Amino acid sequence: MNKFSLVILCLLVATGCTKFLEEDNLGGITNEEFYRMETGYETLVTASYSSLRTTFRTTPWLLLAGTDMYQMNRGFENRALMEYTQLFADNGDVLTFYRNCYNAIQTTNIGLYYNALVETDETKRAMWRAELRFLRAFYHFLLIEQFGGIIINDEPTLEGPRMNLPRASLADAYQFVIAELEAALPDLPDDRTRANKTAANHYLAKAYLTRGWDLGQTTDFERAKVYAEAAIAGYTISIPFDQLWSPTNENNEEVIFAVQYDSESIASPTDGNDQQSLFGPYLGGPELNHKYMNSAFMPSWSLHTFFGENDARYEATFMLTIYDQYFDYYDNNKNKDELLIRAYYPRVWGREYTTADSLDWVAGREHQIASNFRYYPFKYNEEAYRAAYQIDMNSPVIKKFDSPSTRHVFNTQASVRDIVLARTAETYFLYAEACIGLNDFATAAQYVQSVLNRPGNAKDGGTLLPSQSIAAASGQSEALDAYLIESAKEFAGEYLRWPELRRTGKLKEFCGAYNYDIRRVGVDNAFRGVDGQDKIYRPIPQTAIDINEADITQNPGYQN
Repeated sequence: MNKFSLVILCLLVATGCTKFLEEDNLGGITNEEFYRMETGYETLVTASYSSLRTTFRTTPWLLLAGTDMYQMNRGFENRALMEYTQLFADNGDVLTFYRNCYNAIQTTNIGLYYNALVETDETKRAMWRAELRFLRAFYHFLLIEQFGGIIINDEPTLEGPRMNLPRASLADAYQFVIAELEAALPDLPDDRTRANKTAANHYLAKAYLTRGWDLGQTTDFERAKVYAEAAIAGYTISIPFDQLWSPTNENNEEVIFAVQYDSESIASPTDGNDQQSLFGPYLGGPELNHKYMNSAFMPSWSLHTFFGENDARYEATFMLTIYDQYFDYYDNNKNKDELLIRAYYPRVWGREYTTADSLDWVAGREHQIASNFRYYPFKYNEEAYRAAYQIDMNSPVIKKFDSPSTRHVFNTQASVRDIVLARTAETYFLYAEACIGLNDFATAAQYVQSVLNRPGNAKDGGTLLPSQSIAAASGQSEALDAYLIESAKEFAGEYLRWPELRRTGKLKEFCGAYNYDIRRVGVDNAFRGVDGQDKIYRPIPQTAIDINEADITQNPGYQN
């Protein structure tokens, strides 16, 4: 076979230089010869896309933990990221994320290096080059969101690891990402299953928006609006929320960019991702035939209270009725009226659920209940809600990401659902957020309302209104508060919340207001680092600092 040898940049992956990706040179063909062929070069492009699975396959701690929307799991897993008090520069999940991103960047660099050699038509060559530049920029942007100024890696490492790589300023890091995305944009395809023009416009809007907040540049908010409008391209939010997240409606027209999965592209169902298992309590062992829940994130009491009585997204987000077998819910060939109910999660809006409510439900129900039936009414007392968090099935799980085709696999990584990373509803929100940055609250409210006007969102058939008025906000901070509550409801479980709170400067405030565990330890105690500074960015992994011959300054909050 061909020789395939990629030397991973040891400094950045921090795993040692002995772990190379190699194949035996059984056919006597060189890298240059192999990548000159389209079939050979396509392996590099495929490897670059496969890096998305590596990065997002397992629990995305850095994108979700330590926010207002999710609380500590019963095993206290990753307490460091959930409540910050024990978050230090040796955190393993931070290192894994850092390493995966730079591994992915190195793969794209190799692909770009050999792009000039492949014997193909210039249109295809330009398209591949644009896709790889998009992915390289995407990973650099993920790193910026978490760490601030970062090491920019824009060249392949073919002769051995580079040991002296300085950390770029935050301004230079943003400029690199924006320049890469803008250069890639003209040659990207329109194919939503790949890096595409709409995705580039979306992430340019996000990059400009984030830079606008971080560097205080008002003109960046204007640029964010331009790119968001280009990504929206006149699209009206039109798919009902339950249909948007139906397992039979993947890669629909609202999806802009996603990590692609299907049962035929993985070695086994256990080679999928774990998104369906993250949000909610353990549902019991395999003998109960429910989906596996690793319960990494418990949806917070506050997240539940953000939803209003008229908001149909609540029922579309949470599984409020569990049949005797969890995935019976998705079987159209079964008569739901004949199925046994195992668990029920009633909610009476504005007051506690009473025994009288329970008796009324039993008397009026059409379903039969299982012998081990339990009901778990929503509690408006946060202490009571949180007190039950260690009990199996104590609160409803998020169902948006369910993977019924892998129902029989009792394994964490048993989902072959795509992981949606960007969709048009978010683009509308990015436009709205840029308007808030410009103190144009009225227009911001209009763009958020365009998402709330999704068909079927209002149970009464009318207009679903926001929990708080953005347009009537007395200032930017109040407008952001209202905006972020709407974002929480629309994007529950999607991998967006931590960067969103950080860039808007609301991370500490929202954790203090809505995160029970962080309030328990004290918000100032949670965020205060060893150097007296707040932990607003993640720590640069100490291993990466130690191996780098350049002088790398640790982020505030983690400096000894």
